[in-house]
Amino acid sequence: MLEMLFSLFHENGEELYLVGGYVRDWLLGLETRDYDFTTSAKPEVTMDILESGGFRVIPIGMEFGTVAAIIDGDSDSAEIQITTYRCLESYRKGSRHPDVVFGMNLEEDLERRDFTVNAMAMDELGTIIDPLGGRRDLKEKIIRTPLSPEETFSEDPLRMLRAFRFACRLGFSIEEKTLEAIGKQHHCIVDISRERWKMEMDSLLTTDDGEELSRVLEMMRDSGIIQDMIPQFTEMFMQDGVPQGKAHYGDVWEHTLDVVKKTKSGNTCLRWAALLHDIGKPPCRTVDEGGNTHYYGHEKIGSDYVNGTAERFRFSKKERKCISFLVANHMRPVLYSSEWSDRAVRKLAIDSGEYLDLLLDLAQADIAAHAEPYSSEGAARLADLRERLRRLTKDTRRRLLPRDLGKALMKRAGEGSSSETGIILSNLEELVHQGILPEMAPARIYLDYLDEHPELNQRQSCL
Repeated sequence: MLEMLFSLFHENGEELYLVGGYVRDWLLGLETRDYDFTTSAKPEVTMDILESGGFRVIPIGMEFGTVAAIIDGDSDSAEIQITTYRCLESYRKGSRHPDVVFGMNLEEDLERRDFTVNAMAMDELGTIIDPLGGRRDLKEKIIRTPLSPEETFSEDPLRMLRAFRFACRLGFSIEEKTLEAIGKQHHCIVDISRERWKMEMDSLLTTDDGEELSRVLEMMRDSGIIQDMIPQFTEMFMQDGVPQGKAHYGDVWEHTLDVVKKTKSGNTCLRWAALLHDIGKPPCRTVDEGGNTHYYGHEKIGSDYVNGTAERFRFSKKERKCISFLVANHMRPVLYSSEWSDRAVRKLAIDSGEYLDLLLDLAQADIAAHAEPYSSEGAARLADLRERLRRLTKDTRRRLLPRDLGKALMKRAGEGSSSETGIILSNLEELVHQGILPEMAPARIYLDYLDEHPELNQRQSCL
C-alpha cells in the first residue's frame, strides 16, 4: 500500500517522503506504526490525490498543512499523516496549534524539525536523506537540534520538553549546547498549552526503563523546567541534602526519584503518583527534641498540591481522582502492621475500591526506596497485607445487605442522618463478614438487631 501511495504522488508531479519517527525507528531496528510523510503538495492537492487513489481521507489540520488517511494492510489498517513542506512553524502563547509557513523543498522542511534524529527522510526506494547528521547522532546516541537550539526552541518551546522525552525513551544524552539552551530558555515552557505539557509528560513518565526515567527527571530538575511546570518542586529542591530521618538514606527528591524508578511503568496515574507522592513533605517537616525528623500530614498537603497540578496539566477528572487518592492514602499500606483487625484490612480495600492494586504497588515502591532494615521489614509487612487482603476481600464487592435497609435506617433516624447511616451499615456489614448476622436477610432482621445493640449506632463500635 505504501508503494501505491508513493506512485500516486509521483504520477501527480508531487514529491513524497517518509519522515520523522518512522525513519528514526527503522534505522534503530524498532517496530513502528508512526507513518508520517512530508510532501511538496499543498493540503488541498494532497486530499485530491488521496481520494483519487481510494483512500479514506481525514482533513485533521488542513490549515496547518496536515491531511490524514487510513491505509489498509494485510491484516489491519493504520492511519498516516501527510504534511506539506514547512519553512517556518511557531506557536502563539497558550495555543495548541502552530502558525505555519509552507516551504518549497525537503531540505527546508527538515531544518525546521525538532532534532536531527527526527530530521531524516526516506524515499520509495528506502534511500535515506540526511543533510543534518541525524544518522551520526543516532549512532552516538545524542539529541541535538538541526539549527541553533535557541532558534529551534524559540519556534516551539515544547521542544525542550520533547528533548527530555526522547532522551528518556531512547536512552540518549542531550548535546551540551542544546542542554545549555534549555537552561536559559526553560521559563518559555509556560507559554505552551497545558494539554501539550501533559502529552509529553505522560509519554516520559510511562517509559519502561525506570533508571532512564530517574536520570532524565534529574536533568529536568537541573535545567529548571520541571519547577516551571510544578512550582511545588522548588520548595522540595530547597531541602537538598536535608536528611529525612533514619528510615531514609537521602533527601526527599532522592527518595522520590528512587520511588519513581521502582514503580511499575504500565499505568500513567501510578507513575504520576510516584512523582508527586511526597511533594507535600517540605512544609510539614519538623524535628522533635530527640532530633528525629517527622512529616506529619504530608499526604494531605500532597493531595492538595496534586489537585493544583492536575489543574495546571488539564488532567481528566478520572485521572485527578485517582492520583489524588493515591497520594492522600499512600502511607496507609506503608504503616500496616499485623495488629490490624480484619475489619481494618477490609476497610482499606473498601475505601480504595478500584485503586487498591495501584495503592499497593505505590506502597511497594515507596517501601523499597527506604533504608535497611526498614525496607526489608516493610516488604514483609506488605506481603502479609496482600495475603490478608486476598483472603478477606474475596467477596468485598458483593452486596451483603438488602437495598431497602439504608432507606429504612434513614427514615427511622430522620433528616441529616446520611453520615450516621453509613456508620451503621458499615458495622452491620462487618457483623455479616464475621457470621454473626445473615447475608441479604429481610431488613427487619437487622433493624431488630440494632434495637438490641444500640452501640452499633456509634462510630467507634466494639467490633
